Amino acid sequence: MKSLSDAPSTTELDTRAKLLEASGPVFAARGFDRATVREICAAAGVNVASVGYHFGDKLGLYRELIRQIRESRQRQFPTPYASVDDDPSASLARVVRTLMSRILAADPSGWESQLFMREMQNPTPVFEDIVVEYFKPLHDRLLQNITVLINDPSVSDHVIQQLALSVVGQCVHYKVGADAIKLLVPAQQRELHFDVETISRHITAVTLAAIRSDEVIRPENLL
Repeated sequence: MKSLSDAPSTTELDTRAKLLEASGPVFAARGFDRATVREICAAAGVNVASVGYHFGDKLGLYRELIRQIRESRQRQFPTPYASVDDDPSASLARVVRTLMSRILAADPSGWESQLFMREMQNPTPVFEDIVVEYFKPLHDRLLQNITVLINDPSVSDHVIQQLALSVVGQCVHYKVGADAIKLLVPAQQRELHFDVETISRHITAVTLAAIRSDEVIRPENLL
């Protein structure tokens, strides 16, 4: 057990916070591989040895940064868990809305979304943590909702997985394809019909329609 003398000093906590704050924009702009400890420490205004002291190495700093962003989004948009009285369609809608909210959440920092997009496109050793801790609980909820809505044990597991991943793909598209959407969809339409709530309702409706389609849930019949 640590004594009071082992507790981090105010200066140490301040240095740690400075490193986390300064590293985000650097990692987002340059990527994990190209970002250097030296430039992060220069941006933070701290000694170059501080990263090793507080985080072990650059990866330790990056892992802690991602963890803090992930937990902040999870607190803001917690995974919705169903109760026995839940309507399955409404439960699905809540999961879709949560996923869309996390993906399209306002980013006051200006770099958090860029950092996550980099991680998705060029995975680092932290990628597995993000998927398992951040996305998997929502993915599991999607699988549960879709299974309940189909209510047919003869439907193949891979079909349920495909339906869940279709939801994820639609949600991610509105982030990854944001620049293309701006060119394809008039500004007035985007302002009126492309907010999180409206898009979530659309994706939920499309998913419910797919669940009711024999062509989707029984693709073997098309062969």
